Amino acid sequence: MKPIYLIITLLTSFFSTTIEKGVEPIRFEIKNAGITVNGTISNWEFDIVWDAKKLSNCKINGQANPTSIDTGIKLRDKHLQGRQYFHAEKFPVISLQSKKIVSTRKGNYNGIFEVQIRDVKKEIEIPFSVVTRSGKQNFKAEFNINRLDFNLGESSLVLGDEVKVFIECSI
Repeated sequence: MKPIYLIITLLTSFFSTTIEKGVEPIRFEIKNAGITVNGTISNWEFDIVWDAKKLSNCKINGQANPTSIDTGIKLRDKHLQGRQYFHAEKFPVISLQSKKIVSTRKGNYNGIFEVQIRDVKKEIEIPFSVVTRSGKQNFKAEFNINRLDFNLGESSLVLGDEVKVFIECSI
């Protein structure tokens, strides 16, 4: 093998990252008429580069497909995928991209993430933990977003504004 091909092969393998499918669905909760509605987004993927000793080199990116929303009621799922909420036909991806990560204490972090839903991008702070088990790093985040910040529906006396989001993945 010629040296230039060897160098290109080594650089490509060193700098490439792997996008992985989320095994556990993203879960969410929202109040509707005073009752907590639970749902999931099952079609999602993530790309994580992690080194707890060099947080400035870390990155966490994720994408979710709103057509995979499941609240247990198909009619409600279609309504959420429609124009008033996610408008999944026009905006088929929900994205999350880390901008800055800091340690708060051993195994716990705060990240500033750019979240895009529909055509709205917003930076939000997301606390998360990283635990190593059986040679894998398990990432777990729980945070709230205001659906109105992302033009998901309109203000309502019945539907809550705050959506609680739960994400878990392993690398």
